[in-house]
Amino acid sequence: MDYVIKNHKNVYIRLNKNGAPVTCGEHEKTLFEYSKAKNILNSLPKTLHKLKFRVEPVRDTILDNDENKNSEKRVIESNNYIVSENILQWIEKFGICDDILKEAQKRKDELNKALSEIDKDFSNIIHKIEFEGKIDLYGAWIERNEVKSNRERRRQIKDELFIISSVLKIDFRNFKKDKLNKMVTGLAKRRFTFRTIDEEVTENVM
Repeated sequence: MDYVIKNHKNVYIRLNKNGAPVTCGEHEKTLFEYSKAKNILNSLPKTLHKLKFRVEPVRDTILDNDENKNSEKRVIESNNYIVSENILQWIEKFGICDDILKEAQKRKDELNKALSEIDKDFSNIIHKIEFEGKIDLYGAWIERNEVKSNRERRRQIKDELFIISSVLKIDFRNFKKDKLNKMVTGLAKRRFTFRTIDEEVTENVM
């Protein structure tokens, strides 16, 4: 039995003169042995793989005269449609966008988990400082570096999380690369303002 490679749109695969698989209509399809058809299907380029081709046996279906006479509907199908290279390229590009957004969402989940872990680590450091007795200057230097290292790692995580979360919220119909550049520039120009403690409250505490 012969086999063809086709999809639900009746787009077929044939081999060109160089032996490479290309799309075609039914009248140009290539017949294969099953094992060869499967090998070609499994090695299709990514642009063709996205079109969901499958291996099907070639069957000769003949309706008898009675069936033709009793048929109430006539269906005309186009078997000559060939997907253009431009369409295949757009499918590839949109597929890349989808892959990137999925990767970004996965990374966002990872960063949220990492942020939770870094905050737990910071809580452990602070409680250790709170409950331990007096320490020498070297011990204080070590603890200071632990706090600084924890806060620096936390800032790196939050910055990446900020950029990814901001991009995932964007309506890509209005997406502009300049917006993303401004976000990144803003990270470098930020500053921290020390919080003021109300003097009246301070006096009451003392």
